[in-house]
Amino acid sequence: MKLDPKAAINLFASDPAIRKPIQMNFDCTGALWVASSESYPQVKPGEIPNDQIVVLRDLDKDGVAESSTVFADGLLIPTGVIPDGPHAAYVAASTELLYFKDTDHDGVADERRVVMSGFGTEDTHHLVHTLRWGPDGCLYFNQSIYIHSHIDTPDGTKRLDGGGIWRYRPSTGQLDIFCKGFINPWGHIVNRSGESFVTDGAAFDGITHAFPDAVFKTSPGATRWLLGLNPGSPKHCGLEVLSGTHIPPEWQGDLVTNDFRSHRVCRFSVRPNGADYISRQQPELVTTEHVAFRPIDARMAPDGTVLIADWYNPIIQHGEVDFRDPRRDTEHGRIWRLSFPDRPLDPWPDFLSATTSELLGYLEDESLAVRQFARQTLWDHLEDPGFFDTVDQWVNQNGDQLATRTLEAQWLREAAVQPIATAPAMARIQSWKSDPSSVPDNAAAWLRSQFRSANQLTTLNAPTAKQAMADAAKLVGAATEITDLALTLEVIVQCGQLDTEESTVWLHQILSRLLASDQPLSSQNSIDFALWQSIRETAEHWQHGNDTLQNIWEESPQTLAWAVRAVGNADAAKLLIDRIEWEEISSDEADDQWLEAVGEVATAEQLGGVLKRLLSGNPTHVERRISTLLDATAPRKNVAPANANASVNQWLAKQDTGQLKASTMRWISRATQHWKLQSTEATLLSAIQTRSDAAAEDRQIWINALASLSSPKANQQLMSIAKEGSTADRTAAIDGLVNSRPGAAVPLVLDALTEAELAKAAENWLVSSLSRPDLVKRYAAKMSDMELPSDTARTLLRSVRSAGGNAELEQTIRKSGKLDDATWVLSPELKDRLLKRVQETGSASRGELVYRRSELQCISCHAIGQGGGLVGPNLVSLGGSSQPDYVLESLLDPSARLKEGYSTRKILTEDGEVISGISIGETDDAIRLRLANGTVREIEIDAILDDAPGKSLMPEGLLDNLTEAELVDLTTFLAALGREPQFTVSTENLVRSLETMNYTPAANSRLNRTSVDTAAQDDPAMTWRALTTMVDGKVRLEELDKFKQHRHTPPTSFIRFDIEVTPVDSDATTTDIQLKLQSKTDVADSGNEWDGIEAWVDGKPMPTWQLKNLPLSRGRHRITLSINRDAVTSNIGIALEGDAIAATQN
Repeated sequence: MKLDPKAAINLFASDPAIRKPIQMNFDCTGALWVASSESYPQVKPGEIPNDQIVVLRDLDKDGVAESSTVFADGLLIPTGVIPDGPHAAYVAASTELLYFKDTDHDGVADERRVVMSGFGTEDTHHLVHTLRWGPDGCLYFNQSIYIHSHIDTPDGTKRLDGGGIWRYRPSTGQLDIFCKGFINPWGHIVNRSGESFVTDGAAFDGITHAFPDAVFKTSPGATRWLLGLNPGSPKHCGLEVLSGTHIPPEWQGDLVTNDFRSHRVCRFSVRPNGADYISRQQPELVTTEHVAFRPIDARMAPDGTVLIADWYNPIIQHGEVDFRDPRRDTEHGRIWRLSFPDRPLDPWPDFLSATTSELLGYLEDESLAVRQFARQTLWDHLEDPGFFDTVDQWVNQNGDQLATRTLEAQWLREAAVQPIATAPAMARIQSWKSDPSSVPDNAAAWLRSQFRSANQLTTLNAPTAKQAMADAAKLVGAATEITDLALTLEVIVQCGQLDTEESTVWLHQILSRLLASDQPLSSQNSIDFALWQSIRETAEHWQHGNDTLQNIWEESPQTLAWAVRAVGNADAAKLLIDRIEWEEISSDEADDQWLEAVGEVATAEQLGGVLKRLLSGNPTHVERRISTLLDATAPRKNVAPANANASVNQWLAKQDTGQLKASTMRWISRATQHWKLQSTEATLLSAIQTRSDAAAEDRQIWINALASLSSPKANQQLMSIAKEGSTADRTAAIDGLVNSRPGAAVPLVLDALTEAELAKAAENWLVSSLSRPDLVKRYAAKMSDMELPSDTARTLLRSVRSAGGNAELEQTIRKSGKLDDATWVLSPELKDRLLKRVQETGSASRGELVYRRSELQCISCHAIGQGGGLVGPNLVSLGGSSQPDYVLESLLDPSARLKEGYSTRKILTEDGEVISGISIGETDDAIRLRLANGTVREIEIDAILDDAPGKSLMPEGLLDNLTEAELVDLTTFLAALGREPQFTVSTENLVRSLETMNYTPAANSRLNRTSVDTAAQDDPAMTWRALTTMVDGKVRLEELDKFKQHRHTPPTSFIRFDIEVTPVDSDATTTDIQLKLQSKTDVADSGNEWDGIEAWVDGKPMPTWQLKNLPLSRGRHRITLSINRDAVTSNIGIALEGDAIAATQN
């Protein structure tokens, strides 16, 4: 093992004392309770499961467990355990949450009770798991994506489909959902400020900040969700927050989790950024190349050390790997102890014999574990006479932790189910209003606990419930004016939970304030989401309006527009339609914002009325207003203004159509396409036939619009253009026919394949037919009589395969292009030979170059860490999680072992279209699929005739053109990812997703006629393509196009990337960041590492020496670099230091 220099490691426990640990938690005496399973992933037929809950004790405090007791056995894959004192525990066991108790204190449970049942069992590693006590007296536990739970409680049936976190209060039996979503969340902790953080063992988001009612990816029915703090990060399991005096001071508050695929124990720093958080991965605590080291849980030990549960298994996959693979280990398991020898161990109090005053004092301890056990012990004394008098005395004592004591006292009151102490709570909020700088970092958790204290009384039908909720509402209302963003987030959530007319007004007041601030609302993801959610929740109150809301909307038109977009229904749209000044249509900004919102949410009938009024309005503004409406309605498929055809026809009848401006023809063309107009046919035909001198771009728009009409006259004109027009006109005409009359376009497309100027377009047209089986047959039949140039056939074959493939068409292409029928078929003999070569001669370095070949499209589909595509699984730790034989099989037979979360659906629509993709969201109305080309397609449920499991989006035969040596190297590279250090994505803050400028004669000419500054100006003559760094974070120079501005200037390449700047001080508007260049030669401090490179920041030239200390404002910035290829000859990487991270390019 390789450790952080400050750390040491020893074995705390191992088999046979403990086998296959899944989750572990300490009790207040320092004993470690472990849920273990030798049956995972599935019990063998006829086998009687005997999985166990084991309690480990370090009796002599030497850092090694000497005692091991089986507390409970006979279990089937227990996925969580948490002690309730030293003699009882809750256990997550399949469909049930169980409670075991040792009544005679012999260390073995003799009572078993079913606390709850009805949890789903669809997948054994998605069962309810990760039991954690919260500071509020509640038990939190998680479930994962494939589970559907229906739990009967005294308060009714509680349901959770898919992933999420449950919250259960044992004292009252209340069960609710804390948040929804995630794929497989096996980590959850609460930090010092009372905020929750989560890790997901099947996502690539690193650390995620969670709050009440938050929704995350994959939640069924969700149309919007939040993402994690570390996009592209490897999957992580388990989570702990570092605290206590034994931990190095600079690590206090950092989070520890496990990259079990790459055999690493990882550390992340997390700091607030308004209502959000910024997380950065730090150097690992532990790494190893040992194939069986599988850290899956982490807990702070009583002495301040960190314990790591090691599943210990060379095989970890569940769905993709044979349950009976002989390499699966079912016998071993280890728990490691990470310590810091230069620092004294933490003392561990005797909680059970401590007085109430002593326990309260422990709530201020540096160790969060000490605080939590003090709370749990205090929970047993909540009903003691005078208990809260003692608590109040403790809170009011002198000291610098008043905010901590106040929050801890409130958590105790919440645990005791006490009503709000309104007067002191209101006084505290008023003090924050008077001095906003006095708002502590735990204010949101404190207000959250106040609200829950009141809300749980309502659930219990307590006599004081009505007054308690009224008091809670007063606190929320008072807090609405406080500008602290973290507190604002909590207020927004509670306004949605209150769901009253009063809370609706507060929401709009907050929205108005935030929209008027200097920072865009989108820069605070959590607030943006929570406002959207709460405004939707309270829509029935605000859509009818009141005087206060009317005043808000008058003063802040964007507030109403934003709210209407959030709700997205006809009642909301009517509010805007009734407010627009139709008789005096002007350039008023309010009308523009409202019109955009109307276009996004109004019904067809409402849009029809809007269009009619626009066309009859001020002629000087018709064009702009119609264009605004078209922009807003364009993303809405099958939604067009009612009677649009008649309205536009009436307008055209009053115009001299032969003299219409190009800009007017533009909106007419767009309206024809988007709104399916017929009345514009004569206007379009006339323009196409008589205005041959119009700009090629305009003629293309007219021809595309004409194609959408699909009338005999239109088709006749298109066929004529397709055969005899200019190249640009022919391209537009064939493109139109492919969409409107795909059968008639078949011979045109095949002819275009043989023309250099049309070949690429023809390739795309043919590939677009793959979703129509009847059309593919026509292409195959026609092509069987053709001869294609071999290069054309190869390119076409690659494109067809990349789009999903079709066996009949592929065979026809091979025959037409006279290509060899070489196909890799993985026989046992070939498999053994290839794997032997992987071990003996395979080169991961050469394999990375194979992986990066554009024709294979690996980078387009897969990410490695933060860089790459989204279609397929992130491969960042593939080698650490998969054996070489599984890697090889997945390459040559992609559908044999589909990665969890990447199963495809094959959908047949009522139009005869077959669509294959990965489901990324589903509501009652539509399914959203990510297709093989990376685009997202939404399909209405009502239009689906059949929905069946599909194959992998990785096309079969994609690697057929590789030599055996190349296939071996590619397998070697993939098997090294996340396993070998040089092919493991580092924790450095590097730019990994960029863009590079494409060489075209037009772009080079533009540089020649202007200057290199033009490359940083978003000039339309210059196009860019996505670029991903090598695994080591370097840009491969050979992949960059070269430009020659003038004959005597050196060849130059261009790259650009965006960065997000987030100053540590949430009130700061600017901060200094550093860009450092990395290359093969170590010139970091030589002063000339930027030689040969010029830089622009947000389009303005910037001396490269200033990149070492660059002041930038909060938000996103674009960095553009030119690279003198004569001066810079080795691959380069760009590292960021300071309060900035690379923005994602996807």
